[in-house]
Amino acid sequence: MEKIKVASLFCGCGGMDLGVLGGFSYLGKEYKKNPFEIVYSVDNDNYCTQIYNANFEHKCIVKDVRDIDINEIPDFDMLIGGFPCQSFSISAQNPPRLGYKDERGMLFFEMVKILKERQPRFFIAENVKGLLSANKGQAFPMIMSEFKAAGYTVVHKLLNASEYGVPQKRERVIIIGFRDFEDYHKFSYPAKVKQADRKVLRDVISQESDTDESLFFSEKAVAGMMAVRQKMNKGRAMQLDEPCNTISAHLAKVSLNSTDPVYMVGERYRRFSSREAARIQSFPDTFLFDSVSQIRQYKAIGNAVPPVMMWHIAHTLVKCVSKQAPLPLVHKYQSLEEEETNGEWIQLSLFEPKALYFSKHNRGTLIAYCSKAENKNIFRYMQFKYGISDSDIEEHPELLSISRLVLHDKERVIGYYIVESVGLDKAKGTKSKKPSLVYMLEGTNEPIPHISSTDINLVI
Repeated sequence: MEKIKVASLFCGCGGMDLGVLGGFSYLGKEYKKNPFEIVYSVDNDNYCTQIYNANFEHKCIVKDVRDIDINEIPDFDMLIGGFPCQSFSISAQNPPRLGYKDERGMLFFEMVKILKERQPRFFIAENVKGLLSANKGQAFPMIMSEFKAAGYTVVHKLLNASEYGVPQKRERVIIIGFRDFEDYHKFSYPAKVKQADRKVLRDVISQESDTDESLFFSEKAVAGMMAVRQKMNKGRAMQLDEPCNTISAHLAKVSLNSTDPVYMVGERYRRFSSREAARIQSFPDTFLFDSVSQIRQYKAIGNAVPPVMMWHIAHTLVKCVSKQAPLPLVHKYQSLEEEETNGEWIQLSLFEPKALYFSKHNRGTLIAYCSKAENKNIFRYMQFKYGISDSDIEEHPELLSISRLVLHDKERVIGYYIVESVGLDKAKGTKSKKPSLVYMLEGTNEPIPHISSTDINLVI
């Protein structure tokens, strides 16, 4: 298949990019190449880009994302990046709006701006688990709304790297956006790897490091830690037969009074070497870090996205892209009398262009016509409006309790959504005096229900 072109923001030393590309070996397992091509990568950390450029044929540029000329980015099909999340704010407007406390919070909006202006087919955004609870849980729904307003159907899931062949209990929020409904509906997050294929700390520890005195803590440091250990639960020594706890960007300065993972050799405590830290993050041993100092290596490694986990995400996305689109819910036949014998699909001609239908067997499911122009607004605002009279509502109050919405454009299904809420727009101040039902929508990975010709009731 033709390669999918990728633009990478906040690329760091390249963990996310390596996982997307594939074509590497880790702990004896081959992670084959994915049909992606990085055409643009950018980061503002000079040391990270030195590491990046020592490992990839395409070169990363050192630049602040806010200084990018969006029009100079080559054509791309997918945007990837992990934006900072520490600095969001919620303004006290009605409704509240997402803002930022300092310049780090601005970077998310730069990613959204690129999505709005360039409209790539997909995007993948990675972030820490804390994103879900940022600003007392208020920030994340607004972040998702910003992505939706950029024209995307979005899904998210909290993934634990240890469940995907990485020897580390590292939880990350993976947000994926789809410009086109067909792609969105075919996607599902990668399945967890089999227990036999999961990795533990023993798989990545180097015996050579057990004799490197520079990695060991002094007796004084250990004595001080032992005095407060029971109270503070610090200096967590890892078990060899388990995945390591999350490693961070300050491994070079890890102490027994920090919460960073450490390792015991006999009765002595030591920190991980930079190569062990890279292995814990699932970087292959062929990935080079020695173009920068040890301290810079630890920081770059600790901030990276585990390549193996990212490979599973990208590989699943590839299968989604190459997979044949599912049969539409409605299918057009040359003969109006012709219908498939299995009764799973119905003739498109059974649907009157502007009519509303209920599904008898999928209670709460409404089938409605939507023009292609209207569909663009649905992608942008995640809402569907349908003009209706007061008498229609009186006769069919069930229209106000819909939980699922199927949309078609006379040729194919163009949307299947969860209905978050239903409202009534009285159309005040407009030329039309006819009110509209307003369905607020949310994307879903649920399969489209199969509906036969005997399974619909004409409503309006």
